[in-house]
Amino acid sequence: MAGNLIKDENLKVLRRVLRKEREATKPQLAEKTGLSVVTIQSLIKTLAENGEVLEGEMVYPKLGRPAITYRFHERARLALIIFMYEKNGKDTAVCEVCDLYGSSVERTEKRLKDVSKESYDDMIEEMLGKYPEIMIIALGLPVVERGGMILASDYPRLLHVNLADYLAEKFQRRVLIENDVNAAVFGYAMQEEKECIAGIYMPLKYPPGAGICLNGKVQRGRNGLAGEIRLLPSAIDWERFTYEKEAVEEYLLQTMKALFCFYNPDKLVLYSETIDESLFGKLEQMCGSRIEKLLIPEMEIKKELKEDFEAGMIQIALREIL
Repeated sequence: MAGNLIKDENLKVLRRVLRKEREATKPQLAEKTGLSVVTIQSLIKTLAENGEVLEGEMVYPKLGRPAITYRFHERARLALIIFMYEKNGKDTAVCEVCDLYGSSVERTEKRLKDVSKESYDDMIEEMLGKYPEIMIIALGLPVVERGGMILASDYPRLLHVNLADYLAEKFQRRVLIENDVNAAVFGYAMQEEKECIAGIYMPLKYPPGAGICLNGKVQRGRNGLAGEIRLLPSAIDWERFTYEKEAVEEYLLQTMKALFCFYNPDKLVLYSETIDESLFGKLEQMCGSRIEKLLIPEMEIKKELKEDFEAGMIQIALREIL
């Protein structure tokens, strides 16, 4: 048992090095991984049998023996990413198959009127029929989930549904579900050399959410409820909230200041179609004391969540199968 665990860990190390190098000889892989050439020979054999590496050309160095190169096979395993976003105010699903480099193999979009657990069945079935190498189905949704069970959602028909179990049983694939803001902040953080990134998403018609990424890891909290800023003490009734710019700005000013006090982030990214950078000037005016001004991080406004959301979902899925 211990031997199998060690081999599995060594395979993960080798996969990641091969993915980074794309092509290498056994001695080069031994040097990069810190594993012995004998171990690399055994692991390469396993990966070759699984179709995860392909033999390349023979290399003839000036010194030493000729050696065969081994190429990482990026399509040996694929990930199916499905995520929801608002397009022209309509709920839209993106369905994308990605290889192990995160490159898109096929991508489609579909407008969904009434989201339920069955809403994704047809698109999943179609992609699995085309690409049986799909190893994981990763869904990015505006939900709070625990163990696959949807505890809170912008889509009423998903409430109290174990969506992960339903899809895993139906399609016999590993399934993970990620909150939309967490995925977006993670995707954004992968491009930034910052210790702590905070993100706030302010949609046009749904309550806001937040995410924190610390040292490359999303902070989820004990029950996965970290970032549920709609539950902060306030006089706002989200069912009756008008989402007018002035009201949104006032809410965001208070919430941003609270996040700065709790996490003291290096950078804040605000996702909003209606808010502009004049909000930052109002925040600075609101923070009167020297220590309050020290709490203000670098800040950026992005009109769309979609780009970072997609990038985050791809990386989250690939981490599970590499």
